[in-house]
Amino acid sequence: MQCIWFILGLIMVTGWAAISPTFSDKVIEEEISVVRLAAVGDVIMHLPVVRSGYRSETDGYDFRPCFEEVREYLSDADIAVAVLESPLAEIKDRKFTGYPLFKAPPAIADALQWAGIDLVFTAHNHSLDQGAAGVRHTLTYLDRIGLAHTGSRLRSEDPDYAIFDINGIRLGFLSYTTSTNGIPLPANAPYLVNVLDFKTLPMTVAKLKELEADVIITALHDGVEYQRWPSREQRTVVQKLLEAGVDIVLGSHVHVIQPFEYQTVVNKDGSSRECFVAYSLGNFLSNQQWRYSDCGLMLTLEIEKSSKRPGVTVRLDNYQPVWVHRYPTQGRYIYRLKLVKGPVCDDPDPRLDSTARKRMEEVWKEMEDLLARWRKDREKDAGY
Repeated sequence: MQCIWFILGLIMVTGWAAISPTFSDKVIEEEISVVRLAAVGDVIMHLPVVRSGYRSETDGYDFRPCFEEVREYLSDADIAVAVLESPLAEIKDRKFTGYPLFKAPPAIADALQWAGIDLVFTAHNHSLDQGAAGVRHTLTYLDRIGLAHTGSRLRSEDPDYAIFDINGIRLGFLSYTTSTNGIPLPANAPYLVNVLDFKTLPMTVAKLKELEADVIITALHDGVEYQRWPSREQRTVVQKLLEAGVDIVLGSHVHVIQPFEYQTVVNKDGSSRECFVAYSLGNFLSNQQWRYSDCGLMLTLEIEKSSKRPGVTVRLDNYQPVWVHRYPTQGRYIYRLKLVKGPVCDDPDPRLDSTARKRMEEVWKEMEDLLARWRKDREKDAGY
């Protein structure tokens, strides 16, 4: 009896909860992971660019100075990607060629890696310029220095994608071209270059999903060259990529900057997701010094994954115009990538003359005008 009274007293003093189970919901904290992805456009090794990297003291090539000013920007990202639009020569081959059949010094790959590039896309209209041997020399050298790649492969059993695990997010990368400039794929190696085929694309996307890719990023080499507005065909191809399960499209090939945008895509199960499309990032490094082709965009995207929400969120963190400064010295041209930071060029670089500064200011205005025109056009389409 005394024991019963003791228990009742304990309940009165401490409350029922002290000896009863708790029925309140357990609070689960949200875990958020973020990956910062930087992307740039085409690296095209025209012969004047090749000659700019020659070093007589070593009888070799060094293109790292081209990228000095963009290195910090690219290295700050968790992963940075570029389009290597020139096949590489065999390491002992010194007979380099430019347009229309490129064969570039392998040192350009070293320079890109030094600049912060972690992955290069190798599916483009010049992929077969040097035939199967060119693909082999390119991939062999990239593997030798440990620079990841996707877009071409040497064996049918090799994956036609690349996967990175960064900060708890799994990124799947694809690289496709819609043209090889009329050069056919070898009959005995049709897998050599990823030519876009919507019959096989769903299987590749399904494979990436099977490998638990959280986001699928596709480099698309397509469009009408030098056209600053995406063509109808180009937009159709992009739409089909998104509907197939691609989340981010990074466009190249047209050698000029084209607009970028978000698109809402309805999935087969009725749910929707926000995708990001950059129709063309323009040129990163080239000898195309005419208006609109002497520049490109560096984009930084933030890819966020939450433990409380399905899928990922893609946000544009920054877009940075880059202009290729070419100037003569000692009988050849020197190339430097310059950050275009605003409508007024206050860059202290003494190598920039008044003409160069004016051009940098024009690049900024051209880009802002293009994006404003695109936004207005899209609002009109939406009925705003």
